[in-house]
Amino acid sequence: MPTANEEMYNAALRHQTYVLRYSAGLRNKINDLLDSTEDEITGKLIARFGKSQGVTAPGDWKRLNQLQQVIFEIRGEAWKAAGSLLYDESLSMVAQESKFYTYLITSVSPVILDTVTPHPETLKAIVTERPFEGRILSDWVSKLTEDDVSRINKTINSGIIQGKTAQEVTRDLFGTANAKGTDGITQMTRGSVNIMVRTAMQHITSSARREVSLANSDAIELEQWVAQLDGRTSQFCKATDGKTFKPGEGPQPPAHPGCRSARVMYLSQDIGVRPSKPVTERLLVKEYAAKNDLGSIDNRDDLPYGTKGDYDEWARKRVRELVGQVPAKTTYNDWLKNQTREFQVDTLGKTRADLFRKGGLTLDRFIDADGTTLTLKEVAQRDAAAFERAGLDVSKFLN
Repeated sequence: MPTANEEMYNAALRHQTYVLRYSAGLRNKINDLLDSTEDEITGKLIARFGKSQGVTAPGDWKRLNQLQQVIFEIRGEAWKAAGSLLYDESLSMVAQESKFYTYLITSVSPVILDTVTPHPETLKAIVTERPFEGRILSDWVSKLTEDDVSRINKTINSGIIQGKTAQEVTRDLFGTANAKGTDGITQMTRGSVNIMVRTAMQHITSSARREVSLANSDAIELEQWVAQLDGRTSQFCKATDGKTFKPGEGPQPPAHPGCRSARVMYLSQDIGVRPSKPVTERLLVKEYAAKNDLGSIDNRDDLPYGTKGDYDEWARKRVRELVGQVPAKTTYNDWLKNQTREFQVDTLGKTRADLFRKGGLTLDRFIDADGTTLTLKEVAQRDAAAFERAGLDVSKFLN
């Protein structure tokens, strides 16, 4: 049987995979909002410069300046909606992440723990007040808005002044159908959104985990940095992979834009002095009884007279063994190979999972390429399934 800390490691990495897929889904929603402006912008561009080639008369300059303001308003409204979506999702996520890590400690622990959930205002501050990569979330949205609108207007100005047709400028902006828009200037915005959203969600899940770890530092002894080692892993994350830190100390993900690393909490072996969970005690009593030829016993009260003290001393040592040491360092690639086929298919898709199991492709060749994303509710449902197997009531977790 895996130790509690091995279960913690497996659950945390599974959850990290879900978070990355959730980030991809949120990124897609934001990009959809921005993409929805393309027809309107194209219409405004053609309406003002559909029959014009170049800027020659004063009226041309006036129309060009007016168009810039119109573009700012159209694209600005989309970014406003994107910012609201990101803010709302982030508040929901930080609350769910806090619940996940609190439930995770409870589910893997062999003893009864009175876990503490961080205060809601502390969690809200992660979204509203704590910077990542030098900016808080709202400032990142403002920066991306400014850069996006500036690129669009610069492309329009340059194209019209050079004598391009409105249709040619439109292609410069939004790309071609054959390339699915990736050859347009707005592809730079999609890339920026992808990096920003992934980094923001990493900031949220990492910060929520940190607060849970600090609030339960009597039970959490160490945290281990776990990097997704593949062809895209940064040098910092490679160098930090496997290192351990006390709660609240050392570097915290995200270590850089687009970071996929995580820190995994580990239970202290000192929790063995606490009362065991009922399910743990039944297993321990049965093991002790079998070990000492006492017959079929699964209740401490039924142990023979004079054996309870010996059992208690043995059980404390046994619980320390059940908690276990920090798991041996392994790569994400190797860890995924040891997961169930069901999880691999759920994560990578059937075809890619089969290729991965056969060793035909390395992980960095297709991670995120399958396009499978998760909503926050779907992330919670996948986590809840593991908590249910541990005998926890997940009704509050899912609400």
